[in-house]
Amino acid sequence: MKKKIVPITVVIPLIVIAVISLLILIVGKFVKMNLSNSSNKTEISLTDYYKVPEGEARLIIDIRKIDTNALLRDKTAYIPYEEAEKMIPRIYYDVMDNVIVHTTGVEKYIFKAGLAEYEVNGRKEKDKVPSFIEEGGNLYVSVDFIAKRHDIKFDIFENPGRVIIFENNNEEYKVCSVKEDAELREGNSDKDVILDRLKEGEKLYLISNVSDEFVRAFTEDGITGYVSASKLDTGNMENKKFSFDRSKENETYSSITREEPIVLGWHQVTSENANGNLYGVLAKAEGVNVISPTWFSVADSEGEITSFASKDYVTKSHNINIDVWPLISDFNKDVDFNLLLSSTSSRTKLINNIIYFVEQYNLDGINIDFEKIKSSYAKGYIQFLRELSIEMRARKKVLSIDNYIPLDFNSFYNIGEQGIVADYICVMAYDEHYSGSAEAGSVSSLNWVKTSIENTAKYAPMEKIIVGLPFYTRIWRETKEGKLETKALGMDAGLNLVSSNNAKKTWNDEAGQYYAEWKDRKDKMKIWLEEEHSLAAKLGLVKRDEVAGIAFWKLGLERKEAWNSVTDWLK
Repeated sequence: MKKKIVPITVVIPLIVIAVISLLILIVGKFVKMNLSNSSNKTEISLTDYYKVPEGEARLIIDIRKIDTNALLRDKTAYIPYEEAEKMIPRIYYDVMDNVIVHTTGVEKYIFKAGLAEYEVNGRKEKDKVPSFIEEGGNLYVSVDFIAKRHDIKFDIFENPGRVIIFENNNEEYKVCSVKEDAELREGNSDKDVILDRLKEGEKLYLISNVSDEFVRAFTEDGITGYVSASKLDTGNMENKKFSFDRSKENETYSSITREEPIVLGWHQVTSENANGNLYGVLAKAEGVNVISPTWFSVADSEGEITSFASKDYVTKSHNINIDVWPLISDFNKDVDFNLLLSSTSSRTKLINNIIYFVEQYNLDGINIDFEKIKSSYAKGYIQFLRELSIEMRARKKVLSIDNYIPLDFNSFYNIGEQGIVADYICVMAYDEHYSGSAEAGSVSSLNWVKTSIENTAKYAPMEKIIVGLPFYTRIWRETKEGKLETKALGMDAGLNLVSSNNAKKTWNDEAGQYYAEWKDRKDKMKIWLEEEHSLAAKLGLVKRDEVAGIAFWKLGLERKEAWNSVTDWLK
């Protein structure tokens, strides 16, 4: 059989193809290997990367990107009202009257969005640019306005727009220098695009751990990205902390204080004729130096007030060296307090009416007893107190405010701010158990009083705290059907009820009270008594050198012997 011979013209092309294929494979592997080892040289424009609309700017506060952009207008920056409010709590946006109110201890500013003109204590003044603007249904605040009232560091950059604010006085930042020229990249590898080129000596705020191969960092002109840790001078890192001077913010909030302890008695006055009983309720009251008649009540949503005020009552009180701080309440169910307190015009009318009575009746102060405040309009209530405090401070009259024991559910009463704007904070250390309670119990046990003082002192200075104590107790009836009924009683009435039922009263150390119980047919009766011994126990918690004083609800319900406990405390 003859061998088949392949022509050379066929073999050579096959060899060439094989060699070329091998070369392609080798070169491909080499190129791939080099590509995997090379860094991405692509630089992206920050304008393209951030995609900030014209006239807007990325807002970074304490190296945290805020979801809403700032606006660049009139060669300055405006940040969202919600962010400004966190820095300056004493601005109030009144959506009803469409004004913004800012207060100090002595001044009330009123601004309108978009206008450079504003009012301060009724006077017209003007800035170069508006302090507030409104766009797209949102309110914005000028950073210049903020910086005048709240020490901050801010910088504004364009192309793309960036507004950088440092505001937190307690935050500490790790700062490091770039030891050689480097790239700031979008992600944590050399394959990510370059956002910025860093120069040797440039300072960076470090966000992530330097032990990582790439460190997340923030430049001084507001760009966040990743830089190789090998390019950082990590051996010379420093901790940076801004020291903003905020002391001036509360400088104008002067307060009236007395050297001697305050002993206040609330006098319940339900008609003008009841004023004639002044000497009657004071007959037993040894040591009282302030009386608070319940004269005033908010009458309507426009700020009118009902009054039982009496000039003769004030004169008689002054003649026996007792100051008069009448109480104004919010118990009128027909009043829309949301409308009243949220509107600047209504708040102003209410304040003007209060000041009218202060001046016309020569009052020494006022006692605000708003116990029905809801969280939905609590900011309006606090703004009312700020604005009222300006007028009271200008006249050197006392502003005292009644409050529940501060607990999580009523934190919107903002005792911290009250403690700045008011002269005295009176904590009502009673109603531990009340008519709506699910179980019988003390009106004011020792622990309740202790917690009342401690919780209030977390937010307000001790020298402003007045501790409100009860001159009343409650009798509790637990029916055979499992129902709970209760009624308030004065001190003597409670003791007489125990005596008339031949019940044995037993001292309870934990409560600091006498306790008694007995059967009334098939119902169980319970009472935690209030009298001179329980009062002495409570006063033992109220140290004279720590709090401003004490107050009692209400005059006329106490035993004469209870005042012995007060005079002993005053010694």
